[in-house]
Amino acid sequence: MKTAYINAYGGPDKVMVGEQPKPKAQTGQLLIKMKAASVNPIDWKTANGDLKALIKPPFPIMLGSDGAGIVESVGESVADFKIGDEVFFRCQKMDTGTFAEYFSVPAELVALKPKNMSFEEAASIPLVGLTVMQSLTEKAGMKAGSKVLIHAGAGGVGTFAVQYAKACGAYVATTASKKRNALLTELEADEIIDYHSQNVEDELSDYDIVLDTLGASVHDASYKTLKKGGILVTVLGIPDNDTIAEYGANFIVKFVARLHNKKMHKLATKHDALYKHHLMYANGSQLAEIAQLIEADKIKPIIDSTHTLDQVQAAFARSRTGRAQGKIIVTMD
Repeated sequence: MKTAYINAYGGPDKVMVGEQPKPKAQTGQLLIKMKAASVNPIDWKTANGDLKALIKPPFPIMLGSDGAGIVESVGESVADFKIGDEVFFRCQKMDTGTFAEYFSVPAELVALKPKNMSFEEAASIPLVGLTVMQSLTEKAGMKAGSKVLIHAGAGGVGTFAVQYAKACGAYVATTASKKRNALLTELEADEIIDYHSQNVEDELSDYDIVLDTLGASVHDASYKTLKKGGILVTVLGIPDNDTIAEYGANFIVKFVARLHNKKMHKLATKHDALYKHHLMYANGSQLAEIAQLIEADKIKPIIDSTHTLDQVQAAFARSRTGRAQGKIIVTMD
């Protein structure tokens, strides 16, 4: 089968598209005929070698971490899916390779594709959807009436986060350039802060939650928007100490992580707030909940651009610019 992979770490030119063995559905798995997959920063960071301190899979490393397609075959002990089902999923953290014609995945990580979405649209959802749902509800405890600041609301994570928070009954402010106002107004953001001409700490106060999709450079200003006891949850940077340990990192990585997280928590304490890092995990049941929100027209996909599998290098380059409005999609047909 045709797939995207690397045989060495490096820039986009190291990403190859070629033939690799077709997988099979093992016990508890589904074999998916892939229709589309989305590009996420973790994909090109893996290709660059940015994550090798945490994850060192053997070469060739297959690329792609979520997607949508049609069930081609069903492994033993799978009862909830059948051949021909249209599905979407996020794969396990160590088992990537969705930029491919076929992919095998544990059935518990899969959900039926929303009926009102194309495969390309459905492929845009799993990683960002699970990231947002878990960060805002599990880590930050968002509920109806919560005041939430979402950084970079026009980005791949941000566009989903604005819609998800609104669907949950939250009051949502977001940061973006002024040219994104029309999109974010359409997504029903309550306040839009132009980061070119406004400072969030001057415009917002008494917020419950900040969702950081940009990095530590926005933390100090973000804490000033929070009420006492408020929570900043970030999806970037160095994971928390327990997560680092789960990955089996060496002593040096653990030591650096402890120093970093101590610094992050110290800054939060200075502002009478809490700091939390979230690293998304795959979960088919949560994807099914997200599918219900999509079918109820609470959330719609925002697609920046679509590329064929042979154009995966260009798709990675687009993602690396940080200027994408919504998700970047790779199609297999």
